[in-house]
Amino acid sequence: VGCPNAGKSTLLASLSNADPKIGAYPFTTLVPNLGVCEDLVPAGAEPVVFADIPGLLEGAHVGRGLGREFLRHIERCRVL
Repeated sequence: VGCPNAGKSTLLASLSNADPKIGAYPFTTLVPNLGVCEDLVPAGAEPVVFADIPGLLEGAHVGRGLGREFLRHIERCRVL
């Protein structure tokens, strides 16, 4: 969660093997990207999964942009 062009996709690419689209303009992320990071956790622990999510558009709750179906996935996150 962060402002447009804050480096969220760059951070995801740095922490994991994910290959998100990175651009110098707002709303570059059009689809969710997941990155699995095993280097930040102790041996034997579950890996950490980071998500880079598209910006939510006004009206997402009525189907604009990725809509309600996508919002359901965000509800399952432990930390935003």
